[in-house]
Amino acid sequence: MASAEDTSNFFKRADYNEEYWNNYLAARPLYDHAFYQSIYHYHEVHNGLTETAHDVATGPGQVAAELASHFDHVVASDINPTHLAIAEHLHKSLPFSHKISLVPCTAEELADKYPPCSADMIVAAECFALLDASKTIQAFSTVLKPNGTLAIWFYGRPIFAEPAYAARCQPLLESILDLSFAKVVKGGGAQHRAAMIRATNRMASFLDDVELRGDVWRDVERRKWNPEHAMSFYGPDACDFAITPSSAVSPEQKVVETQDAAFWEKEWDLKGVRQFVVANLPTFDEKALDELVLSKFRDLGQAMGGEGAVRKITWPVVLILASKK
Repeated sequence: MASAEDTSNFFKRADYNEEYWNNYLAARPLYDHAFYQSIYHYHEVHNGLTETAHDVATGPGQVAAELASHFDHVVASDINPTHLAIAEHLHKSLPFSHKISLVPCTAEELADKYPPCSADMIVAAECFALLDASKTIQAFSTVLKPNGTLAIWFYGRPIFAEPAYAARCQPLLESILDLSFAKVVKGGGAQHRAAMIRATNRMASFLDDVELRGDVWRDVERRKWNPEHAMSFYGPDACDFAITPSSAVSPEQKVVETQDAAFWEKEWDLKGVRQFVVANLPTFDEKALDELVLSKFRDLGQAMGGEGAVRKITWPVVLILASKK
């Protein structure tokens, strides 16, 4: 770990450079036009306005940049001011950058900073595993206007999409991820451990543990792609605690499951896989990879088809949509 500080959110305490975020964006899936349009369509059907949107835990700000093409004003907030500085730098060349306000704020404290019923949409992309769900959902429901839309999404570990290669490649990748994440999952003090247990259980639950009460929200949809695959970036071998999935999905909520081997498809060679592993968390250090992990990378390269071979990758994804009553 980069620090011995005990914290419930490891993204709160490190100073990351632009190179990390460039690698992060290159290694992660691209949220495509059709995906955003599905969110905007849900918002339109529920009579949502397009005045103000919040992008919570904005990171390098790629979601805020997209929202700025659709909303009059976007508030991009993050727990780490350094992330906001990176987002500001990356936004400079964009035509809608003047619409984006960058604000240091946690998701749980959003309602302390913004008045009730002031937002038309709140987006939380690839962050909810790390959040206190109850406090965050309460804050979101306070800040959203009636008919406002909540959009939460999360993707998990990459999936080798070609059956001819998946049988050999997937177990090797998962072993690499387990060995790499174990140093993070098992590190830190009591707060860190509690946060990792919460995050691990939430990913294992495909975010089904996130409660959206019927007296506050309507037309809740949980759209899942490739849910037959594990969501968590790591498995039990990376943990020193039992993994316990749970569900707060109520009968009136709509759950749609889709198997799509081409969803957010990427094509990676071995270098791309390594980039993903190293960019997974800011505390990863490629120079610190031990010989066992390096040997598994060599085995994975051969399983992928040898030097220069490129394989297709997809993802397990969940999108939660809800309209505020």
